[in-house]
Amino acid sequence: MGSQTETDRWRQQELALTAVEHRLQALGEYLAVYRASYASSGEGRHYARVRMLRKDIGRLRAWWWYLQATRRGATWLPLLHRVVGLLAVFVSPVRRGGRRRHSSGMLRHLTSHSLIERAYAALEDDLQGQLLTLRLAQYQRPTESRSREINRLQRQLEEVAGLRSSGLPEPRRLTAICHLLHRVMTVRQWLGLQLPLANLVDR
Repeated sequence: MGSQTETDRWRQQELALTAVEHRLQALGEYLAVYRASYASSGEGRHYARVRMLRKDIGRLRAWWWYLQATRRGATWLPLLHRVVGLLAVFVSPVRRGGRRRHSSGMLRHLTSHSLIERAYAALEDDLQGQLLTLRLAQYQRPTESRSREINRLQRQLEEVAGLRSSGLPEPRRLTAICHLLHRVMTVRQWLGLQLPLANLVDR
């Protein structure tokens, strides 16, 4: 029973990492296209949009680092959790899925909870699309291998839905984790140290 629980936890962690990596890749590509499209415009709102995207990418990278550290049992996690417990009380309460207004008055950025929840939702949508395609193919020409793949994707879909509903910390703690680790990553960059997940997103 314990071994099965550990296997389920490992599988959920793998799905969470995959969701964040896919979202990081998508945001990185969008940022590159956005920069190329508005590089010569010189408008302040476009610079603000770029800063917002970079901040979203930074928070996602921080969450990926946290997931990876949790998966391998990093020794610094207990200290992080103690610091987060102290900092979380100072985080402004924002409802789940909420947004905050950007200082420009025009743009709004996602809370950390909503940002990460959307990464999980994107993976859920992708899995649903794969399932639909496989089920249509299975209806036309049933095969045993395709049936097994459908069952596997269905389990993954249920696990990702579970991540969205109950796999995230309380919003204040999640915000504190993302912002604290993002600051640590910024310091590492200043010191010339290797950044986690540096191969996925161009900073």
